[in-house]
Amino acid sequence: MFLDRRSVGRFDWALFFSLMLIPAMGLVVLFSAGYDPDGRPYFSWLPFWVKSVPFVKQVIFILMGLVVMGIAMAIPPTFFIRYAYLFYALGLVLLVLVALFGTVVNGSRRWLSFGVFNLQPAEFVKLSVILALARFLSRKPPPKNGYRLKHLIVPAILFLAPMALIMKQPDLGTALVVGAAGGMMLLFMGIHWRTLATLIVVVSLSVIPAWNHLHDYQKNRVISLFNPEMDLKGSGYHINQSKIAVGSGEMFGKGFLEGPQTQLEFLPEHTTDFIFSVLAEEWGFFGCVAVLAAYLLFIAMMLRVVARTKDLFLSLMVFGITSVIFFHSFVNVGMVVGILPVVGIPLPLFSYGGSSVLSTMFAVGLVMGVSFRKHRYSRL
Repeated sequence: MFLDRRSVGRFDWALFFSLMLIPAMGLVVLFSAGYDPDGRPYFSWLPFWVKSVPFVKQVIFILMGLVVMGIAMAIPPTFFIRYAYLFYALGLVLLVLVALFGTVVNGSRRWLSFGVFNLQPAEFVKLSVILALARFLSRKPPPKNGYRLKHLIVPAILFLAPMALIMKQPDLGTALVVGAAGGMMLLFMGIHWRTLATLIVVVSLSVIPAWNHLHDYQKNRVISLFNPEMDLKGSGYHINQSKIAVGSGEMFGKGFLEGPQTQLEFLPEHTTDFIFSVLAEEWGFFGCVAVLAAYLLFIAMMLRVVARTKDLFLSLMVFGITSVIFFHSFVNVGMVVGILPVVGIPLPLFSYGGSSVLSTMFAVGLVMGVSFRKHRYSRL
């Protein structure tokens, strides 16, 4: 173990406290989102009643996440360099197992059931893709003017293969996160401007065939973005109720436990994908600004680690993790305020969910480990 008296000085306290701000705020909002005044108290043996089951479970997930983060921080970075491709292969195997034996919930096959809990492998596959891409790109840096098309074939396969399997579940949101992380890591390394222009044209032209492969409910969600009044009881219901909740919060919100959209359960998925709507309704514009500022601070602290890290693999790994958290946050907030289509992406460390919390905390633990060792390693 590397923990000793000198560890306190090397520990990245700024990154840790910026991290903990987010779940601390999230628990307050989640308590309200999951509050049931007529329900039975969860953990009735406690000296106080907690009538918000998601809140209690999320506290447990976060405590478990801190343990997982400590484990990730303790593992030497050379371990992840050595076994990056093995983690990637295991991730693909898990996705195949989901396709064959996964549990179906609300029409989507995304979980593996282990009796007492369900595991969503796609949450962990995001990290395995980052590790594999970081390993490949760090061993094959771009030529002077950036990567050309021939250099992008293998990296593209590395993130397009899991994207295809995740799309089959179907989970468009997570698939887009994997693609965005892969694309941002390639841009971080450098792509020749002509190659980049070619890719933009190809992606633009692929919109029509990609649209034809979407499920009907996914198409309706995109259409509802531009015309939510078209089907207020169907495809436009989520975004319409979310916009009502966000708008009704105004500057200072309606108050803790006082949001009618939340407490009367008009707002769908209010503990997971639309928890930001609960924040906006009960804490208003200023509450939203405070939470977004916490995310910006957290992302800035991780980018600081990227800038200070001298090893290319570790820089890419930390940048990839930062990209995933940024994209998750951006898309989730854009979704609930009605500027992006509903794709089912949770708000990292804020939305309820064990797989999301544990995978994110493990990934942040890797970032903490890199920052912790900045004085010990100049190159791995």
